[in-house]
Amino acid sequence: MNSVNSLPIGSKKSVLVKSLFSLFITLFIGWLVYEQIYQEKINTIKAKQDEKLVLISGDFSKELSSIKKLTRILAQGSVLKSDKQNKPLQLEQSRDEINNYFLNFAALSNNIAQIRWLDTQGQEQYRINAVNGVGEIEAPDGLQNKQNRYYFQKGMQVSAPNIFATEIDLNIERNKIVKPLQPTIRVTYRTNKENYLLDGLLVVNFNLDYLFSQIKSYNQEGTLISILNHDGFWLLNSDANLEWGFMYGNNEQTLALKKPDLWQQIIDGKVEYGSHFFNNGLYTYRRFSIFSLRENKGRISDTDKELIILVSSPDESLISAQSVALQLALLCSGLLCLISFGFIYREYKFQNKLLTLSHKLHIEKIELDIVNRELDATIKQQQQLQEGLIEAQKLSSLGLLVAGVAHEMNTPIGGAVISVSNADMALSKLNAAIKQGLTKSTLEETTTSIGENLALAKINLNKTAVLVKSFKKMAIDRHNDEFIACDIEKIIEELLLSLNSRLKNSPIKVKTIFLLNKQVISLPGIISQVVENLVMNALNHAFDDKQEGVIEIKVEQATNNSVRLSVSDNGKGVNNDTKADIFEPFYTTARGKGNTGLGLYMVHQWVTQVLKGDIKLHSEPQSDAYFKTQFIITLPDLAAKSHYD
Repeated sequence: MNSVNSLPIGSKKSVLVKSLFSLFITLFIGWLVYEQIYQEKINTIKAKQDEKLVLISGDFSKELSSIKKLTRILAQGSVLKSDKQNKPLQLEQSRDEINNYFLNFAALSNNIAQIRWLDTQGQEQYRINAVNGVGEIEAPDGLQNKQNRYYFQKGMQVSAPNIFATEIDLNIERNKIVKPLQPTIRVTYRTNKENYLLDGLLVVNFNLDYLFSQIKSYNQEGTLISILNHDGFWLLNSDANLEWGFMYGNNEQTLALKKPDLWQQIIDGKVEYGSHFFNNGLYTYRRFSIFSLRENKGRISDTDKELIILVSSPDESLISAQSVALQLALLCSGLLCLISFGFIYREYKFQNKLLTLSHKLHIEKIELDIVNRELDATIKQQQQLQEGLIEAQKLSSLGLLVAGVAHEMNTPIGGAVISVSNADMALSKLNAAIKQGLTKSTLEETTTSIGENLALAKINLNKTAVLVKSFKKMAIDRHNDEFIACDIEKIIEELLLSLNSRLKNSPIKVKTIFLLNKQVISLPGIISQVVENLVMNALNHAFDDKQEGVIEIKVEQATNNSVRLSVSDNGKGVNNDTKADIFEPFYTTARGKGNTGLGLYMVHQWVTQVLKGDIKLHSEPQSDAYFKTQFIITLPDLAAKSHYD
């Protein structure tokens, strides 16, 4: 048997080439195995870090949102508001009420540590100290002056209704850090002399100790959580000795000094989230702005500072990952004969993983289909409910018309009844006179009385007939869905006639201006309902109780032969927040008074979808214009049949 050394040179070269190729394949596969396993380990570590970042960010967002809402609610307390004419007396009489209000408010949240009300000189006028929702009123001799504290100086620069929030630091009382340590954020609200009993600053201290304790509980083997301020000082660290260095004057206890390269990578990043390898550790960070609470930012220069949430892995984690990957890579390289089996096994694992994912995807698709069907059913139910409410609103509107017409008919019918009764009495007297002996004077007097009473009865019955005819026409028009020639002036006059019972005793007067001298092709019933809803909306929302005012209905020719119909009032107007949602279904500012929020929604639908027109709201409550609110409706010219066929 020939040995390798006895092989021809060509064969030796072939063996050498094959050996080198086998060695290359072995090393290449080993390198691939190392990279794959190491990357999986890194991805696992990074996934855990990302999970912690999401949890911590969510906790901060919830807490800051709660702080913002609580501060705004506190400032809206009626006991804090002033009566300008009796403010000094009111301020003295309200001291106990204000203290009790602060005590009760502190009980709403275990996180409120202090509630203070400072005057413009920084002197505390009211102060409540609270622990776990139990408050205590600070005696007058214990009230302090906070004029030199930065939160007072900056809080006074932010005008209401905006608020100011401080950075997170430790609570300090009488120039000493409170023990045990209380991580604190202070939120201020400016109270002005026009609306509040005290011209000054509301300051609420929120104790974040429970939040920091909760974040500490997220520390697990393989993940270390740190929270730093914008200067790199630790607010939270696995080593408590490194925390709050800036509060104790330990300026060297910062990430910027201990790991400057890592700190530079974090603060130089253009994104809020990122991951970096540093030495033997993996660090994932997120820059989180707690000062989304602050508003009117242009007036304070240093408000855009951030917290850094930093999640790291111990150095041993990456070293362990590298060691495991290297051992497996060497094992695979040494067992070249098992490479095929290894590839098959890996392929099997990948296929199994794909099948598992496919199965999960299929299940999720089935669940999604079920949810979609349930959602479709819910939407249909909502649409049916909405249609039912709209129909109920239309019937309610018709019912109000019936009540108005009935009320208006009561007077002329009553007059007619009285006149007929008087005529009947005169006739009885005439019959009696005939039996006893009728004189000429008695006959003339009786016939005159009967004639006058019958004439008066006829007048009253004619008025009743006009009301019935008007109501009948409106009822028919409101059920007619065909475009016909109609006189908008008559439509509105008949509507106002039916609304007279609700308008005649009201301090609000309705004025009409008709500048249109032609008939239009439209739906008279829908026009009547639109105007009725707009008039009743103005009566219900535009004016305070017993306030006098004017509602103007104006019809005129617009451009392109279209018709412009406007309903205006000189009430209090509509603010910008309400204007954005005023045509939305179920939106109302007076739900407590029985309003459903469908009136203006139906007006918008009727104008845009049925009448093929357009409706816009113009309202400037602070303007000098006589009419504060105007609903302007533009109806197209449908005189040509082709426009509405």
